[in-house]
Amino acid sequence: MRLIEDLTARLRHALAGRSSSAREAVPPPAPVVGPRPRPRRGWVQPDRTTCGSACLVAARALGDASYAAWLETGEVAGRPRDRRTPGRRFADEVLATHVRTNRWSDASGTPRWAWPLRLGTTPWALARELTDTGGTTPPGTRHRVRTVSPRRRGEAYDVVARAVGRGHAVPLYVGNRLLPRHVVLVVDGDEHALTAYDPSSGRPVRLPREAFVRGDLRVAGWSEPWFAVLPAAG
Repeated sequence: MRLIEDLTARLRHALAGRSSSAREAVPPPAPVVGPRPRPRRGWVQPDRTTCGSACLVAARALGDASYAAWLETGEVAGRPRDRRTPGRRFADEVLATHVRTNRWSDASGTPRWAWPLRLGTTPWALARELTDTGGTTPPGTRHRVRTVSPRRRGEAYDVVARAVGRGHAVPLYVGNRLLPRHVVLVVDGDEHALTAYDPSSGRPVRLPREAFVRGDLRVAGWSEPWFAVLPAAG
């Protein structure tokens, strides 16, 4: 087991080097102006495989006030009122998003490899969905996946903190030493700690920098940061 963990760490370090160097070639998007609302308490993922999709729906709600209002009230101009409960609307949106991110083409119609629904959502599919439909950035803003190297967790923390400081919400994959297993949405933070929406509970969770750097987070039973999905060069 120790050998597998070491090989996994080496691979992550190599991938982190590639994702870090790619960041420098792309200019940053314009900063998001104005304070962001927090995800609504009670937005809980409808099943064990939809944490990533729940983060996508929450990110869209943070960047689109009319969408957030529709999730809450079921009302939108020019349409009959949606009579589902807010919890049911959120769950249905999450399930529909999960299907969309895992099929053979993305939201723009570009072909890609499908991914089994029972295995959740890959960070690259999540980045593609944010690029196409927007989250806390305008649709079309390119997103990228940054691998968190076990040797450079502090550097990754600083990149995420800088992005949320500019108004972006950042999906963060966490897991154990071998695999990423869960996704949370980082919505606030500074040099000391990040605040994330955890779709497993529908509540905010605090991610101290020291715990992030040690790989000792306490998020839905998972400790190791794996991937962050960021606006290009964010």
